[in-house]
Amino acid sequence: MPTSQDTVPALRRAVRILDLVRAASRPPLAADIAKQLDLPRSTAHGLLAVMVELELLDKNAAQGYRLGTRLLDWAGDVTEKRDLVAEFYHALETRPDLDSFTITLTMLDGADVVYLACRNSATVLGASFRVGMRLPAIFTATGNAMLAGMDDTSFDEWLAQHPVSGWPKPLTPNAIRSVATLVREMGEIRHRGYAVDDEQIHDGLWCFGSAVKDHSGHAVAGVGISLPQTELGRYGMEKLGERAVDLGRAVSFRLGYRGT
Repeated sequence: MPTSQDTVPALRRAVRILDLVRAASRPPLAADIAKQLDLPRSTAHGLLAVMVELELLDKNAAQGYRLGTRLLDWAGDVTEKRDLVAEFYHALETRPDLDSFTITLTMLDGADVVYLACRNSATVLGASFRVGMRLPAIFTATGNAMLAGMDDTSFDEWLAQHPVSGWPKPLTPNAIRSVATLVREMGEIRHRGYAVDDEQIHDGLWCFGSAVKDHSGHAVAGVGISLPQTELGRYGMEKLGERAVDLGRAVSFRLGYRGT
C-alpha cells in the first residue's frame, strides 16, 4: 500500500527538478539533474522533455535547463492578484463612509465572478460572501460592471463564448434571462456609470458595482457595495451608485489608472 507521499511520484520529481534548477548557479544539464536527485537517466530525460514541452523549463544552446516562461506567467498572475487585493484594502482604509456596508472585490472568470476579497458588515444581509466563492457574472453587479467595461468586440466575443443556452438557472425572479435584457443593461450601466443587482442573487439583497481598471484602462476587477433592500431609502440608489464608482476609481488609481 503506497503512502500519501508516493501517490504522485512524477509530480513530486518535477517539483524537485524546478527547485534544483531555480537554486543552480548555472543551468544544469540533464545528467547533473539525474545525479543530484538520484533519478534514473531515462526518468530524468522523460520528465525534462515533458517540462520543456509544457514551458515549465527552457533548454539553452548548451543543453542546460532554466525556468520556463509559463512559470513567469503564473508568478505574474499571482503577484497581480495579491497587489489588487492589497490596493482594495488600502482604498477601504480611507473610506469610513463604507463601514456600514458589505464590500466585495471580484474578478471575471469565464461566465462567473470569483470573490477575491470581502469585508462583511454587521448588518444581516440574508446572504454571506466569502473569498473563493463563485457566482454567475450576469446576476451580479460586479460582473455586469466588468462586462460593461469591455469594448464592443470583447463583449461580443464573451457572448459568443457564453451563449444563452448555457446560462445558469436564475437564482431569483429578478435575474437577467435573455441577451436582449443583458445588452440593454450594459447600455444603462455605461450611461449611469455603475451596475445594480436588484435582488438577482438573493431576495432582499441589493448590490451596487463598479469596474476597477488597471494602468492601461482595462477592466480587471469589480467592487461591490451590498446592503439589504430595506436600507435603500436611507441612502438613496444614486448615492450608493456614486459610492461604488468612487471606490472603483480609488482602487483603479492605486493600480496606476489615470483616465477619466
